[in-house]
Amino acid sequence: MTRLRAFAIHLMTSASIILALLGLMHWVWYPAPYFEINGGWHVWRILAGVDVVLGPLLTLIIFKPGKPSLKFDLSCIILMQLAALMYGGTIIYQQRPAFVVFGTDRFTTVTAADVEFDKLKAPELQRLAGIGPLLAQALPPADPKLRQELMFAIVIGGQKDLEYRAEWYEPYRPDLTQLRARSLDLDKIAALDQGAKAAVAAFAAQHGGTLENYLYLPLRGKNKDIVVALSAQDGMPVGFISINPWLGDYPQKQP
Repeated sequence: MTRLRAFAIHLMTSASIILALLGLMHWVWYPAPYFEINGGWHVWRILAGVDVVLGPLLTLIIFKPGKPSLKFDLSCIILMQLAALMYGGTIIYQQRPAFVVFGTDRFTTVTAADVEFDKLKAPELQRLAGIGPLLAQALPPADPKLRQELMFAIVIGGQKDLEYRAEWYEPYRPDLTQLRARSLDLDKIAALDQGAKAAVAAFAAQHGGTLENYLYLPLRGKNKDIVVALSAQDGMPVGFISINPWLGDYPQKQP
């Protein structure tokens, strides 16, 4: 076997493995839109660079037919690749969005690494595997005194926000009155940015009806925030619009 042939075989094998991982990420661990907003591309590109480029390149450098230590050298390269793949795959799995948590006026993606699964109380939220994150809510307690104590602990005591505390998770039960009161005004956003206007129009064309048929709330990701569209009938997510949900981030037009 020639050096170039060994390099080509190693490259194709490595590329096949990394593409299989990409498929697992894109369709199971990070289904749309979470691959985009949680930085799936960034992590995968780093891992692909190590696994697809470095391994085959080392094979190209060290491969020499008849070399006494060739098997040992190739074994070391493969073991290095497997170790990098296992380490990177573990990080990617831990950083997958495990929950999308509603809290007062927005949804937040929460990674598996940020969830204390043993503190989950609702059986509906205690699954071992599945495709994409589960919907949950973490709302402040109704009791004013308990709510004040909790907010004090978060603001002053440095405790995690409710969205990151599994003991407060409940199955998502939409309150349409609250959702309507918190719904974003997409017309204002569209008026300030042509890209946002096009994205809103594309959503309306794809899903039918008018903008008034849906409610719109921010969806916070680790790398990017977008808009989640909810049915005005039952408050459940029906789609996503890849635009910045924060009105203050857009250049304001002068009157």
